[in-house]
Amino acid sequence: FTREYNMDVPESMANITMVYFKDHDYINYVWLYHLFGLYWGTEFFLACHEMAIAGAFVQFYWTRDKSKVHFPVVRGIWWVFRYHLGTVAFGSCIIAIIQLIRTILAYIQNKTKDSQSEIVKYLLMCLQCCLWCFEKVMKFINRNAYIYTAFKGAAFCTSCKKVFALLLSNVVRVGVINCVGAFVLFMGKFLVVMVTGMIGYFMMQKDTELYYWAIPVLIASIFAFAVAHTFFSVYEIGIDAIFICFAEDETINDGTPGREYYMSKNLMEWVDNSGEALKNLKRKKKQQKAQAKAAKSGGEVQMEDM
Repeated sequence: FTREYNMDVPESMANITMVYFKDHDYINYVWLYHLFGLYWGTEFFLACHEMAIAGAFVQFYWTRDKSKVHFPVVRGIWWVFRYHLGTVAFGSCIIAIIQLIRTILAYIQNKTKDSQSEIVKYLLMCLQCCLWCFEKVMKFINRNAYIYTAFKGAAFCTSCKKVFALLLSNVVRVGVINCVGAFVLFMGKFLVVMVTGMIGYFMMQKDTELYYWAIPVLIASIFAFAVAHTFFSVYEIGIDAIFICFAEDETINDGTPGREYYMSKNLMEWVDNSGEALKNLKRKKKQQKAQAKAAKSGGEVQMEDM
């Protein structure tokens, strides 16, 4: 809006117009709308990436004659855009909603940090931590649901239910694979960063015009980690995809004629070894419980004698 003022000033400056700008009341909602769109678009792109790569791996796994697999990545991308865009959009929307709630909560924490009591502060921190954990759990379930959808073609909720049952029935294997896989992938990224840093260091040492070599080497190492993380994420999705396929293969097949496993012989041997290891672990736990019970009962008998 504008206001006009008439003052006793020279004729050339007789009328002065003051212009005031005021934000509309709905501008905050527009910011939230665009922020949600940013979160949703980012997660949608990442989900398409995960399902396309998972589609390539499941094609290879569920084909007995591996020589018949042609252009699996291209076919995986086609499957995503032809059949599974709704699944990807719904799964990424859930993650985007959680991220938006976390952002709103962080905004409230920042605005009220000087006026809130210690109890409210700790409650908000606990709520933020719970939302962070919930987001991580949902991302883990979403990724495995995308893998299940890639070879079963099921809806998102059905895939979440089925894959949760598969993971629950193989909870020990999930823990082992996640721990070992995460460690191996981390070591791979660490090795790439170390090699890049060492090469950069020796190259900078030869440049006599360069006095501060630490900053360029640090920047190169950061970029090396970003590139390594991008490439190793393909292996991470591949590990998860092969494991989900293996768990489903073990569920629907038993190796008898007509119900042969799709897994390779090496993976089948690993299954036998892992099954034997799990049996030994259960047997060892039973023995430890029996020994603990015997020791407890022996201690009670000694107390009675005394």
